[in-house]
Amino acid sequence: MGILALSYNDLPYYLKSCFLYCGIFPEDSKIEAWQLIKLWLAEGFIQRRGKERLEDIAEDYMHQLIRRSLIQVANRRVDGRVKSCRMHDLLRDLAVSEAKDANFFEVHENMDSTFPISIRRVVIHQNLINHDISQCLHNSSSRLRSLVSFSESIIEKKSWGYLQEHIKLLTVLNIETRVGGIGKSCKASIIHGRLVNLQSLDLGYTYCNIPHSIWKLKKLRHLECPLSKVSSQSQINKCVNGYLGVEQLTNLQTLDLKGGSWLERDGLGKLTQLRRLRICDWSTSYLKTQFFESIAKLTALESLNFFLPREHPKITLVNYLGLVWQKKNVTIDHHNKTLLPGLMPFSHHANLYELYLSGMLEKLPEQIEFYPPKLLRLHLWSCKLTDDPMMILKKLPSLRILVLEANAYVGKKMVCSSGGFLQLERLELFALHELEELIVERGAMSSLKTLEIDDCYKMKKLPHGLLELTNLEKLSLRGSCHESIKEIEEVGGEDWDKLRKIMC
Repeated sequence: MGILALSYNDLPYYLKSCFLYCGIFPEDSKIEAWQLIKLWLAEGFIQRRGKERLEDIAEDYMHQLIRRSLIQVANRRVDGRVKSCRMHDLLRDLAVSEAKDANFFEVHENMDSTFPISIRRVVIHQNLINHDISQCLHNSSSRLRSLVSFSESIIEKKSWGYLQEHIKLLTVLNIETRVGGIGKSCKASIIHGRLVNLQSLDLGYTYCNIPHSIWKLKKLRHLECPLSKVSSQSQINKCVNGYLGVEQLTNLQTLDLKGGSWLERDGLGKLTQLRRLRICDWSTSYLKTQFFESIAKLTALESLNFFLPREHPKITLVNYLGLVWQKKNVTIDHHNKTLLPGLMPFSHHANLYELYLSGMLEKLPEQIEFYPPKLLRLHLWSCKLTDDPMMILKKLPSLRILVLEANAYVGKKMVCSSGGFLQLERLELFALHELEELIVERGAMSSLKTLEIDDCYKMKKLPHGLLELTNLEKLSLRGSCHESIKEIEEVGGEDWDKLRKIMC
């Protein structure tokens, strides 16, 4: 531990807090880079450098720790940037020990551990279903800056009562747990303005009704509550207190919410710093033309996700709007319906590398200028496309990952024609229940490294041309192509030797 301590002591002062903070994550866990960065920011560890964006500075801090071998890269994004990282057990032990000595944070991993008397950061790992942590929150609440839970336990309602008394200094509230009464407690705190310093609110997949007063929290940079709905502001409240809307959160970098009345106006388009946007259940009566115009203005976006829950299988975007995309205009046309209909061209979204679209689409736009110029990852889910999407998607020059899932395509045949998908490295076909045949023509998908076909049970034969893909390293076939594999195995020879080397 002495050599490791020297590495820590040798760190510049601005990296020491960042290193220690990595110790809050559970042992052997993958640490999502974006999550680590947003927490560093909310804790105030990142120092400004001229006009650089704080998130970019934080990413540089992370790379410095990687270069010093204090954290390790676990996965990279499709654009080569760090997606997740890990911390060696010994280094994590050092971080936890140093943090405890400095009263920096307290990790509660043991049911029998002693609760801290006063601490700024509380991290909960252990399942505490029958364990009362009221004392912990009561003792810490007056100085508490962050509360992070990785536990699946139920936190009792009375524990949150202590937080409401002295919650004003809280900058981080990240709860990946089932929390008894968190909706009411969180709501009361927001209504009374006690969370004025909050920069990161992540309620995980907790169902919560959030009051419209959330829009008062102007320091928020990351709002991630995918199953939570923000209440509408009444006319009386608007008259008394003035209009409150999403456009007041001008510092937002991440927005992950259920669709609702907050989409009604064009406020979303004013969040020009927004990098990650996910709207869960966009099938809402509040979705109007202004919404699509707002998306066109968000040119800093890196990731865009429209998610439609399974409980709305028959809803299409066109049923809601009857919109058609025509160059630079959005017009109403109930006879010539094209999807994605109301979205404006993405030609100015130079940073948008990831696009996830869920919900029924009648057809994909054929114009190449519709798509982001540097799109690297495209995920289509339950789109029910009837025309072969490969004929259009093959034109995307930078596409590296393509995922078609849950009957994204309902045709019987897909063809990857010669010269198409030259940059594609990964193709995933999940639950395309009507697909019978995949043809890969010579010269197509020349860079493909991974092919996954799962639960395409009508697909009996291996993709035609598969064995000619010279760069293919991994082939995963679950619930698909079994007849063809058995035939090749029985014959043996060169084809079987190549196939068994890449199958997993």
